[in-house]
This record gives sequence, structure tokens and C-alpha cells, in this order.
Amino acid sequence: MLANYADENFFRGAGEIIMTTFYISLCSPDLEAIGQKIADQCESCFEGRFFLASDRELFAPEKVRERLSVCDVLMVAIGEEDSARPGSTPDDYLLNARIRFEIVSAMNLDLIMIPLLIGDAALPDKSAAPGAWKRLLNGKSYRLRQTSLFEDLDLLFDDLQDELDFKREVEEKLSRSNDPNFLGLADSEGKPLNPHGLGLERSGALELRRAIESARFDLDEARRLKNRQNEITALSTLGLAYTRLGQTGRAIAFFEEELKLVREGGNAKDVCALLANLGDACAVSGAFDRAKKFYDEQLILADAGDCRLYVGSALNGLGFVYVKRDNIPRALECYLKALAIYRECGDQDKELELLVGIGLNYQKLEEFEKAAEFLEQAAESARYHENRKEEAQVLVDLGETHFRLGNPERVETCLKRAQEILEFREGAWAESLRNRLLSLRNAPPAGEAPGGR
Repeated sequence: MLANYADENFFRGAGEIIMTTFYISLCSPDLEAIGQKIADQCESCFEGRFFLASDRELFAPEKVRERLSVCDVLMVAIGEEDSARPGSTPDDYLLNARIRFEIVSAMNLDLIMIPLLIGDAALPDKSAAPGAWKRLLNGKSYRLRQTSLFEDLDLLFDDLQDELDFKREVEEKLSRSNDPNFLGLADSEGKPLNPHGLGLERSGALELRRAIESARFDLDEARRLKNRQNEITALSTLGLAYTRLGQTGRAIAFFEEELKLVREGGNAKDVCALLANLGDACAVSGAFDRAKKFYDEQLILADAGDCRLYVGSALNGLGFVYVKRDNIPRALECYLKALAIYRECGDQDKELELLVGIGLNYQKLEEFEKAAEFLEQAAESARYHENRKEEAQVLVDLGETHFRLGNPERVETCLKRAQEILEFREGAWAESLRNRLLSLRNAPPAGEAPGGR
């Protein structure tokens, strides 16, 4: 096993990385010359460091794991002599204990993994490959030709830089918050704006990165095989994942590609779902005119197709757009119609969300009787469904509303119930509510209540 620097001199501290670091694994010693060229380019283009590994050095698992623990990227170089004939399994390197250990360790460390095909080398059949290799083969492979090595490396490095930037951005965002909704994507009422479907709403950084990595591979495969449904699924996954990451420009681009394909199918519900995603992504990014265009189209299509939930979804989205445009009366019209539909369809989560939003928007208009009416319903709904966090927040909102109405007894009732819920709760949200609660109790009888959420 070779490296361009001496063992532990590489470390600045336990597990601390000085710069972008590459681990380049060679399937055979014959690849050492081209492996060194790849390593030199990694060092030059990324101002990075590298380990270059082959079977010339005795396999030492602890040493391999230690070196990988300070790396960002694992590259596995496969030569022509390593490749099997189509349909067969190249046991000579697929079963290599060192390479399999490197792949498994890289998986556990969440490293970016890249197969490199040297010359006319071919990837093995994924269905016949051992488990560890399947994970590597899911990633995008790159062909490096001796006659155009530097041009091929430029393409690889452009893609790799995007991957590194993406990974670091996700990790940075995740490190700033312990909240599962770590991006804090929320509407004007503080309600999380979660993308529709696929269970990505509460995914962490690692799950999202893996979803995107897998979907990119699936998208390339679907386009190569001209499989329209798989292409739609991959585009949808990419759009939803990038929405979750707050990279709405990328999300919108994938959703718009998907929309072209979905329109061809003519399924109204599928088109409505996608228009909802596009509207949400545009709304999150602040492109409210574009968001309104998608929500308007969704509303017309859903109404014509009697897709009631999508009618409610479109009205909810339009209400949000009108709030952002400071047209609260128009927003309330949309929200009230959406509320009726969600009640009709039995969507209790959306019903609670809208009851809170309507109440807080009536507060903005200083129509406090109306605000109290809807916030009372919201508090009852939250209590019935045992959503204690939301119940505490609504009770403080309701206390502020009754304060403005001059109902001190109702204020105290709301605050007492909220305090009971908060007694054993921890976290920033609970501390913020305690501060609002204390401010209300200390406020003079006349005057304005402290600002709400």
C-alpha cells in the first residue's frame, strides 16, 4: 500500500481532515502508474491529499480503516485485465478482501464512492456481485482513457466538486440544528413546508444524500433504457430531496422535467401532485408569481377532475401566496375554502394547520373575536389528537388574543394550561413559549400584547 506522505504525519488531530482527501484503491498493481497520475491530478486540482492503495503492501484492516476515516472520497480503479467477460463474475477482484473491506468501511463512514474504469474495462454484473460491491456499483462510474486522461479527469472532477459541495452544505445545515426539520422551511405561520410523498420530510443528511445518489443512477439507467415511468420516479425523488435541502432551483428544474413527462400520461391526479410540488418549491424560494401560476393551474385541473384534496391543496397554496403579498382578506377566503375541503376529506393534520393559520391571520386584521373562535377550535383539535407541542403554542396564541379582547380570566386559563404542558418540555421552542407566557403575565392590563409567533 502506497501513500504520498508518511503514515500518521498526515493527521492534524484525531479524525480531523486538513483538506479534501482521496483514497485511490487499485484492483491490481499493474494500475500503479495511472493511479499515480490520478492522484497527482487530485492533489493539483483540489489542493488535496491522497492515499494510493494496492496489494503490494500487506493488507492491514486497522490501517485501512484509520486512513479512510480521514478521507472524503474512495475511488476504485478497475483495469481491462480485471474485467470479466459480459455476464460473468470477475472473482479475482470482486472477492479481494482488501477492496471489499475498503468499500464497507467507506459505506460506514459515508464517503463519496466512485468506480473508475481504465481503458476498456467493464463493470461487473451488479446482480452477481457481492453485497459490498453492489453499493459501489450504484454510483456513477467514470471511464479514464490513456489517450485523453486529463480531459476525462476534468469531467470527473467537475462532478466530484459538485458532490463535495453538496455533502458539506448538508452537513453544515444539519450541524446547526438538532431539529429533524433542520432546514426550517416554514410558511408565514411557522408551519413546516414539507414536500409531498416519498417519506423524505424528516430525512437526515445521510438519507437525503443516499436518496439523491441512488436517484441519479436510476435516472441515467431509465433514460438509457427509455423507461418513462422509472424516469418520472427518479425525477420526482430528486425534486423532493432538493426541496428538502432548500436547493429549490435544482428542485424546480427536476420537477419541470418531470411535468413534461407526466402531462403526456394525462393522469390528472399525477399532474396535480406535481403542480403542488412546483408551487411549494417556488413559494419556498420566494418566486410567488410562479407559485401562483402553478397553484392556479392545479386548482382548475383538480376542480375539473373532482380531485377534492388537490383542490384544497391548491387553495392552501394560494392562501400562502396572498399572505406573502399582504392580501390577508383574500388569503382568508382561500384558507376557509381549503378548511372546508380538508374537513370533508377527514384530513385532520391539515385541518389543525389551517385553523391555526386562519386564527393568526385574523389577528393580523385585528379581528380578535374571529381569531379567538378559530384558535379555540385549534386548541381543541390539538388536545383531541394529543399534539401537545401544537396545543401549547395555540394556547399561548389564544392567550394573547384574549389579552387583546380584555378577557383576563380567559388569558389566565389559557396560560395555565400551556404552562402545564411546558413543565417537562425542553428545547428552544419550549423556552420561547415560556418567555412569551411570562411576558403576557407581566403585561399591564391595557396596551398591546407581546408579539406572537
